[in-house]
Amino acid sequence: MKDKRKFIGMNKSSIVSQLKSVWDSIVHPKPDYDMHALVEENKIAWIIRNIANLGNSHFTYQSYPKPELNNGIFKMQNPSSKSTAIALLSDWASDTAESHLIARQASDNDYSIHLGDTYYVGNKKEIADNFNTDYGGTWPYGKQGSFALLGNHEMYSSGRSYFQQLLPYMGNFVKEHDKPQQASFFCLENEFWRIIGLDTGYYSLKGILGIGPNLKLDLPDEHKDWLEKTVRLNDDNRGIIFLSHHQCFSAFEDEFPNPGKYISSIMKPGRDILWLWGHEHWFSVYGANKLENGSNVYARCVGNSGMPVELNAKKKPKAPKNTDASHAFNRNLTLFDGRLREKMDDDIPIGYNGFCMLNVQDNKLRIDYYDDNDKKEDRRKILQEEWAVDLATGKLSGIDIVDFTEGAAKKLTVFSKGIRNAIGG
Repeated sequence: MKDKRKFIGMNKSSIVSQLKSVWDSIVHPKPDYDMHALVEENKIAWIIRNIANLGNSHFTYQSYPKPELNNGIFKMQNPSSKSTAIALLSDWASDTAESHLIARQASDNDYSIHLGDTYYVGNKKEIADNFNTDYGGTWPYGKQGSFALLGNHEMYSSGRSYFQQLLPYMGNFVKEHDKPQQASFFCLENEFWRIIGLDTGYYSLKGILGIGPNLKLDLPDEHKDWLEKTVRLNDDNRGIIFLSHHQCFSAFEDEFPNPGKYISSIMKPGRDILWLWGHEHWFSVYGANKLENGSNVYARCVGNSGMPVELNAKKKPKAPKNTDASHAFNRNLTLFDGRLREKMDDDIPIGYNGFCMLNVQDNKLRIDYYDDNDKKEDRRKILQEEWAVDLATGKLSGIDIVDFTEGAAKKLTVFSKGIRNAIGG
């Protein structure tokens, strides 16, 4: 298990993460397992292999090779009339005490989805430490299935272990519907809703050493082809929920607008969507933002489920570096979680880890957001929002949103036009 202090003030660049991983390989015992079987490897070989990961070389991109057998669209196995619980965790795979706690709190689910980032670089050992339950991994696998998106940290070691070690453990688990997630994108759907996982990680690095984020990242061509020819977003009026690792826009950090621009180009004008992401490490909720085709995007950063939540001066709403002058500087930020959980080493303010749960039943969707409840075993709900989709028109309607920290000493910070604005109220 990693000490969370190792992550405090950590630079997000590829080279820093890779060097930390190499250091771990020097000071810690050699790994004796991966996601498939024991590996015969001495410590010197392990160190060399970590050093060989330095740089920004991409592992060959994988799609769904036999779409007639598995096209990347997975059917929810619960009847639509029964509530299906889908746990979303982001930046979880850190092997910290907090990640283990969140995993236990999120374990009662039908499906679980990791929104990306395995620390430090997503190599074999780090994948196994977090996801291989035979060797202590605590990922909360769903009763029906689990899925995983690709973040930038998995790409710090080319993405190889994500594709080869992790994906074979992801997908639908139900007998007669058992099929693996073979690519870094997927669609989980029923008669009323489509939950679509997008790959913003593969092109997320910039330069040979991956120094600095690639603000021009886009979805790979194979991914776009799948969205256009297989998913066919305009063929029905089911509610659409996009998941990704990176944010399209932000009140806090750099923005990655190209995936949103592409989605806008292939969707009916005016179609409203929900979009949930990770990466920024801070739970935040936005009111409507417009795509180029006029669609309203209701975006949420689900927070993070394993990394320290550093409450420092950088985590204040601000204008991102590449902000578009046509938007308000804070992208219609409605609320964010700036509550103090503890002070580490008496001077470093740390916020709450957390996760969210999508509860799908018929045409209704409830999203429950939880924090780690002051590191207690019982999760604590901090926010709840409810939506409904009209299958006749595809219209997405916000019904209600409730702040469960309201009136408490530790309260979510509300911005913009108030909390109702987060669902268009």
